Amino acid sequence: MKKIMLVAAPLAFALTACGGPAEEAGEQADDIAEMEAEVMDAEAGVAEAEAELADEMGDEAAEADLEAEAEVLEETADEI
Repeated sequence: MKKIMLVAAPLAFALTACGGPAEEAGEQADDIAEMEAEVMDAEAGVAEAEAELADEMGDEAAEADLEAEAEVLEETADEI
């Protein structure tokens, strides 16, 4: 039993040490997801501005399409 512990203990420490890079990769993935959400929010803002411009120009169909696009982008960004 002691022999198994002598072999298992270093192996357990080695596996624990491997958690560092995996944790860092997970944090990077979270950062990327957050940045993607910020980009989507910005795109939603652009779509809203374009919808306002379409409204001023009297293009109600384009306005409705752009407002729907902005809403979808905002909802997707919120889900990330």
